[in-house]
Amino acid sequence: MKKTLLIALSLGASVIATSTMATTIDPEKDRQQFVDYFKAKNPSIAPDEYINGAYIYSADKMAQWEAAEEFPPYLDAIDEGEALYNKDLAVYEQCFGSDVSKIRVKYPYFDETAKQVVTLEGAINKCRTDAGLKPYDWKKGPIAQISAYLAYNARGQKINVKIESDAARAAYQAGRDFFIKPRGQFNLSCAKCHVDNSGRNARSNTLSAALGHTTHFPVFRAKWQNLGTLHRRYVGCQKNIRAKPFEAQSEPYRNLEFFQAYTSNGLEINGPGYRE
Repeated sequence: MKKTLLIALSLGASVIATSTMATTIDPEKDRQQFVDYFKAKNPSIAPDEYINGAYIYSADKMAQWEAAEEFPPYLDAIDEGEALYNKDLAVYEQCFGSDVSKIRVKYPYFDETAKQVVTLEGAINKCRTDAGLKPYDWKKGPIAQISAYLAYNARGQKINVKIESDAARAAYQAGRDFFIKPRGQFNLSCAKCHVDNSGRNARSNTLSAALGHTTHFPVFRAKWQNLGTLHRRYVGCQKNIRAKPFEAQSEPYRNLEFFQAYTSNGLEINGPGYRE
């Protein structure tokens, strides 16, 4: 019998469901088991605290992070994103409407016409190219700055990803499979690091929990010394385990984002964020 994601992970197993199971997967049951797993693993940490990443595991680290967030290094990027957005305001308002606080919360979503997941960064670039403007690079620079501006204006709103068709469920399933499948020279999966070993150290860094992973992007990382998108982080993670990464905004990463965002439904958007 196939085990559900969190039961399998709690036993240290990796279960890859076949695509024919996509219509029988219950994403909401998955999500609840995901939350219950972390509640059981760390009873003193409330689910809504997971939006703060690995800092929740150390009072000292949390205090340092809170101090950094008083004057965060991404403030200039938010201002730059606002300037870039206003530069092509007429174009963006045609795509997203006039209320910038209502944009970030709509993404990612499953486009039932195109039969694929649409991310915020994907929508920004499509909006630009449809208007005859040059698209931005996917991982950093203007795309991350505009995304940060939109995330900042959406702070406090809750993630609410919907799955309303078999096709959307199949995309969720594909992201789920990616999340739990070992790969690379180190034979690691996203789940092995960010579920099984969340809260433990990998070299000098504490591994964050997967719950809440998508809430705070884009992020300013001390390692990067600039702002980066979620898909930039996906690429970096794949390199860390010595796996060949996919291109940012490729279908596998969009499906992974869809899965991760859905499992964080109900958590607050708190992007952009600062991370080590």
